[in-house]
Amino acid sequence: MVYGNHWVELDKPVYQPKKSKAYIVFDGRGRINWYQTEGLIVVTREDAPDTYFKQLEEKGITYIVAGKGEHIDLSLAVQKLYEMGFRTLGLSGGGSVNGAFLRAGLIDEISLVIAPLAIGGIGTPSVFDGEVLNSIDNAASLELINVKPIGDKGAVWLHYRVCRKKKVKEEKS
Repeated sequence: MVYGNHWVELDKPVYQPKKSKAYIVFDGRGRINWYQTEGLIVVTREDAPDTYFKQLEEKGITYIVAGKGEHIDLSLAVQKLYEMGFRTLGLSGGGSVNGAFLRAGLIDEISLVIAPLAIGGIGTPSVFDGEVLNSIDNAASLELINVKPIGDKGAVWLHYRVCRKKKVKEEKS
């Protein structure tokens, strides 16, 4: 695990993920110059630079276009990945990516390792970044699936299910 330039070493992995069918990267602005192309799928926006699309095509990189404007349309991107045969995605992003997927309702489970460190402060990265919550009602509710101690230094693995908020049906007057 990494925090800034600091590493917290685990004695062994929490779990062994299954072999992935692809490495999916979200690059809406089209800024990455790709060198490794094997198994790569890029998700970008319609308004990414033309030179970026040219690079993807010249290098034979599979890509998905999902939305335009300030952000990738994550729901549309996930739908297109589903149509390509993907049924399970593992998200390994920073707080901004994690927060965007959570706010879009696209996270079913959270697997989190807590190291025995207390870090905080304004501007400190968090697991789920995003707009300031105005109410606790907007927080994601979680249901605990499993807890497991990791190693002998006090780390713990938490596995949660994200609870879906029930939509209230509007009554006609």
